[in-house]
Amino acid sequence: MIWTLLTLGLLLCALPAAGQAFQDLATNADGSILYFASPIRQKGTDQTFYSKIFRWTAATGVVLAAEVRDPGTTDTCGPSQFYQLNKPQVSTDGTVFGYTATRPVQVNRFCPPAESNQGIIGRLGATVRLDGNLALSPNGRYAITATFVGISDDFHTVTDLSSGISGLVAGAFNGSPRRVTNEGTILTPKPSAVILTERSGLTRVLPSKWAVDDAIIDPAGTMVDYSTRLGPTSPARLSAINVLSGSETELTTGFSMGSPQITSGGTTIFFTDTNQLFSIGIGGANRRQVTSGSEPIVSVVVSGDGRVAYAVTAASRLLRIDTATGTSTELISPTPLITATYRVYPPETSIAAVGSLIDLYGSGLDGAVQFTLCGRSVLLQPDSLKRFTRFQVPWDLPEGACQGIISSGSPFEHGINLDVRLYDPRFAPGGVAATNGVIVAYMTGLGPVDGSGNIASGFQCRLDSTPAEVLYAGLAPGFTGFYQVNIRVPASPPLQASLTCGWDLDRQAVTTVMLGR
Repeated sequence: MIWTLLTLGLLLCALPAAGQAFQDLATNADGSILYFASPIRQKGTDQTFYSKIFRWTAATGVVLAAEVRDPGTTDTCGPSQFYQLNKPQVSTDGTVFGYTATRPVQVNRFCPPAESNQGIIGRLGATVRLDGNLALSPNGRYAITATFVGISDDFHTVTDLSSGISGLVAGAFNGSPRRVTNEGTILTPKPSAVILTERSGLTRVLPSKWAVDDAIIDPAGTMVDYSTRLGPTSPARLSAINVLSGSETELTTGFSMGSPQITSGGTTIFFTDTNQLFSIGIGGANRRQVTSGSEPIVSVVVSGDGRVAYAVTAASRLLRIDTATGTSTELISPTPLITATYRVYPPETSIAAVGSLIDLYGSGLDGAVQFTLCGRSVLLQPDSLKRFTRFQVPWDLPEGACQGIISSGSPFEHGINLDVRLYDPRFAPGGVAATNGVIVAYMTGLGPVDGSGNIASGFQCRLDSTPAEVLYAGLAPGFTGFYQVNIRVPASPPLQASLTCGWDLDRQAVTTVMLGR
């Protein structure tokens, strides 16, 4: 079993990075308005767990700004509604608000071409809907949209929201508003250059001295700032290119430059390094560390005037930061978000077999104080390294759909939908081995047990198509949530065989076991 646990540990190292409860932060020029996207919901509401848009101001606190409650009619090609809302954006004066709504669609010979993104813009009391991923110009006049056809055929659409006139422009664009100017010019980063494409289609290539990993442009379109990742023989760096002259200035170097943002006047650049916020003048002078908190900053947005920053920390807190003093104010306390569920090991699953262990991955989970499953409070067991939190599915839960809700001291909560089952047999990866004439297999999902820890009668195993003698099938001693199955190795076994264990076709699992000779 030691080898099995080691194998599971290696598998856990490959699990995806956690998402954040507060995503796609966006603010206006003076930082008085903040928007963010999130699938979390406010406690005491019936808000869905689809991604929604929230708005914060000092006067109102956090309020729901946009939500789609129903995916609509769904067929094999996908839902009819764009119901996942993300990428909120706001103009510098705060009067124009937009976001991208998405839906999952199938692209194959049985489904007609369908757009998965829709840009939605609120302006002067009216709502504008445009096909494709949306990026607003800082002044809110132009909407840049990229459909799946435009991306594949290398063009984007520029819509003048004042006149309603749209035009196609050569060059695919699926970037962020930080790469759009007030005049609707887009910035496209390439490995060794940046390309500026005007609304007219006129392009200009600005070569870079270093590799371009991320790039932004100021609202006036006069200065490009780009970052370069840490390399084997060179540090991470931040550089600026003057658009008019093409001249380049190395601003600063560091360990992990990220999230570059430039003020509306193009004079100051904010960026993160070693998970803290810094600022520097456009000429490379006056580098200053803005924050020095114990919690790493994982995402940040800075107001156009450079006076206010909003940040999300690794503990899933939302902060408002005075950039002059570095003083931070907590807007929302640590908030748990579940991004993946595993039965200890991959692949992801939504099936919760009774008695099994379920690991929840995400952000802010170590601060969770309550988890309810089917309305019943269930004990959480946080991982000591804060990678996940774990619970055991109660043995007496009825089969069927069940919602799990996780919460902390935050005014928000998050939830997942699980399917509770009595039986869902699975072999633990790497948990099957033959030794001394006996196959020892570790499994999950073998259902209720009797007072001696044995599983229900009728359980059987086969090696290839031959019935095999089951010596023991019950709870694995010392390992909560796992079962141990001992099977006698037949005389003259093959080098390897297919091992099938369970009760019937609907309740069985299959793996390969090496038997040797």
